[in-house]
Amino acid sequence: MKRLALFGLALFALACTGTRALSDAERAKLDPSLQRLLMGERVVESDYDATIRADGTKEYGLSVRSSNADELKKAGISVSSVFGDVVIVRVSLEELKTLVRLPSVRSVQNGSKDTLH
Repeated sequence: MKRLALFGLALFALACTGTRALSDAERAKLDPSLQRLLMGERVVESDYDATIRADGTKEYGLSVRSSNADELKKAGISVSSVFGDVVIVRVSLEELKTLVRLPSVRSVQNGSKDTLH
């Protein structure tokens, strides 16, 4: 019974993390709002440029500093535009983890929704 409980706990932990946890260096590439989002903390949805894909997956508009936009595309990241070393992308949370693991990515910033005041 104890083994079954430990096995269940291990499966739960694996499900929560999805893939391996981010390293400190990978986490440092993310701005604080994206760190909170990935950690599963309570966030204000209106602070993010979030949309829902046709398959129901939530995606986020982000600004990435990268020396190689082609590396992002090859990794399956949806690239909207490139301006020098600034790459605008739309990613799911799992894709965000992939994104920060790429060597060419220096930083990832939360996209902003432009609103009239």
